[in-house]
Amino acid sequence: MKFDADSHDTEYWKGITEGPLLERALAVLETAREYGTKGEARPTNSPATEHAVRTWTTGKDDGSDRWILGAHEVLGYTVGDASNKAELRWSLHHQQRPGAPWLTAFIASGPETTALPQVAVGPEGRALSGGGDTAGLAADPATVCGQHGDYLNTDAGAGGVKWSQDVTKTKEALAGSLTRIRGEVGKGGKVDVGIDVNRTPHGPVWRTTDGGALVACTTVNKVYKELAPGTSATFSSSGWAGTTGIPWASYTQRIMNLTVLKVPAGSSGEVSVAASSRLPYSFEGTRYTG
Repeated sequence: MKFDADSHDTEYWKGITEGPLLERALAVLETAREYGTKGEARPTNSPATEHAVRTWTTGKDDGSDRWILGAHEVLGYTVGDASNKAELRWSLHHQQRPGAPWLTAFIASGPETTALPQVAVGPEGRALSGGGDTAGLAADPATVCGQHGDYLNTDAGAGGVKWSQDVTKTKEALAGSLTRIRGEVGKGGKVDVGIDVNRTPHGPVWRTTDGGALVACTTVNKVYKELAPGTSATFSSSGWAGTTGIPWASYTQRIMNLTVLKVPAGSSGEVSVAASSRLPYSFEGTRYTG
């Protein structure tokens, strides 16, 4: 099936995605139906990237489901001015049963193009996976997604996990962003924020060559902004087609965060982010009519 990033066919997305990416695609489609169906502008040229794809596969040839963790370079760009910067895209693909299509469930970007997943491989050439034998890890893979979401977005604290500096800085940046947003709405305006944390890891726990684990986590952040009476906000660019150039009296934006956490071996190790992406999820707005 040819990939069509601008498709507005629900069945098309059900045929190529599942899990978080399908959930996000359906939310984007709903927004497009409400505010417009024109796709976002794309660059007219692209720098060369490395086409090699690295993959690691779980499962056995016994009729059970299988997963692929892939990594390949993709172009990072700004519309109208294609840059020479490439990024390493991590992705999860799932085959529910033999002969079924492979569905893409998760994507995230590594910090640099050389940041390949360090997946442990067994004698048969398959990736080692599973959450067993977690006593020797810095955090339990079964609960670390919820702990990460709570730490970043609530006052729950570290949850018994030692977080790396990059995670701590993200928490500080989110707090600073909220302060900025509250100042943008003006006197009489209103801001409301929320978080939906998927506390269950998506896909298998991928064991790493150093005895640690990689865990895929998702959250959806919500920000509601109601501008001060007599004022509005207009977007020059947006992740949702049909929402730019319109004065909004209030709006709700939701962003999906896809994060691969690296859980090291050893009880004193720091849990860090191996790869992450932020994708537009949904938009709801009330037009300004004053």
